[in-house]
Amino acid sequence: MNRTNFPKTKKLTLSIPSFEKGLSLKYDKNLSNIEFASEIENFSFNTGALTNGIGFENIFNKIAKQSEIQILTNDLQNVGGIEKLIYFYKFNSTSQTREDKLIFISNIHEVYYVNLYSTEKQLTKLRNVKFSSTPIALRYRLNGEDVIIFTSETDNMTVWDGTNNPYEVLDAPHISSMTVHFERLFATVDGEKNSIWFSDELDPTEWSISLDEAGFIEMVDERGALIKVVSFLDYVYIFREYGISRLSAFGNQSSFSCSNLYVSSGRINPESVCVCGDKILFLASDGIYKFDGVDTVKILTNIEDGFASIDNKNAVACFSGSSYFLACNFKTESENLNTLLEIDTNSYSLKNIVKGYDFKFISSISTSNYEGVVAIVKESTKNAFLPAFILKNGEYFGIPTKKVWKSQTTNIGDSFAKKVLRNIYVQTLSPIKIIVEADGNEHEFCFSENKNICMKTCMIPVSDFAFKIICDNSACNIKNLKFDFYKLWRNTLWTMVKVHI
Repeated sequence: MNRTNFPKTKKLTLSIPSFEKGLSLKYDKNLSNIEFASEIENFSFNTGALTNGIGFENIFNKIAKQSEIQILTNDLQNVGGIEKLIYFYKFNSTSQTREDKLIFISNIHEVYYVNLYSTEKQLTKLRNVKFSSTPIALRYRLNGEDVIIFTSETDNMTVWDGTNNPYEVLDAPHISSMTVHFERLFATVDGEKNSIWFSDELDPTEWSISLDEAGFIEMVDERGALIKVVSFLDYVYIFREYGISRLSAFGNQSSFSCSNLYVSSGRINPESVCVCGDKILFLASDGIYKFDGVDTVKILTNIEDGFASIDNKNAVACFSGSSYFLACNFKTESENLNTLLEIDTNSYSLKNIVKGYDFKFISSISTSNYEGVVAIVKESTKNAFLPAFILKNGEYFGIPTKKVWKSQTTNIGDSFAKKVLRNIYVQTLSPIKIIVEADGNEHEFCFSENKNICMKTCMIPVSDFAFKIICDNSACNIKNLKFDFYKLWRNTLWTMVKVHI
């Protein structure tokens, strides 16, 4: 009898401790490390395990009674959809109570609001106020009363105290960006791309140009048009298309002085500029940057290619807790913003990637019932953009999000050898699919919920290898992933390779 003798095996181990390294768009299959993903959708991964990521819940679920939720939702749909949400609170000195409002800007630029602490909540239209373009807003303490100031690059300034009829400020410029700094309003103005304007001290409604009241400063150089103003660390920082300038604006305007700090290689997206504690983060056409008032440093360089050659002029960001949230286009062109990134501002690492949904706007708010981020996101069942709280519940308006983690492609350190995938091990607290991609073919394996490590045995020939994890449950926890390979070297030597995740 003839006997086939197989070569002896030698066991090698390649250990990957966790999924926390997240996404990288820079890789070579000959050098690839499958700790990094080539694609991530809707998983959280910063703890090392793959867990349920960001989800969205109807904003009225936390602020209204059950009987009011559907009525308010329908009312928002009936006004033509929502493009922006503004949170406004004031202290009523007469009643000695705090008044909180959610203000909604409709797609046709009308203003609606809901009183959060009223017994019966209803959507109310702010009468005699309609803008021709999307307004911006900020809260200001004017003459001892809290007010909200609306303005846009095509409309007059409107001031509202939350109770009485609003009024227009006819001599104010048409403002595209504004910030409060030492009780003055500093602004970029439509049609004045090279000038920063400022109001009178203690009065954002007074714009009469004089040596001791309001005025403007011309800024013409290679940094381009002025697009955003921010009050930060005792200065006014002026973000321009391709750079940053700093304005020292203490006391009388005669002492104002300006200096240029930074020239960008990429075009800065204005609404991505956001103060995050002791830093400012922003998105340019070539990636995400942090700015400390002096120096500018690019962060997350491993994903910068995801922004290349993509229009992100409508990108919008906010800061909440210790996270920078950025709604943007990432890797693909989209009519609406197709991706939400959550970035830890302590480690400057990526915590969450939400894909597959359309965003119009995000903002941070703080009420007695909720502190965090709200988004204007498309609710597919209603085919309308609606306001939603951002939660870590892995659900999209009650429906579990589809969660995907795809590895980079690797030849497992050897482009010549033949390999065979033998075993797959994983620990998961929800049902999942693992799809093995081997030499252009896909092989699907289903794993049920189990607190212990489970194994699937297979015999798949492999030259180039990648895998994909898919979870359709709202709650998940996936870890301890491992693949066993047999590797044949020039038909003479078999080696066992273990890849742990």
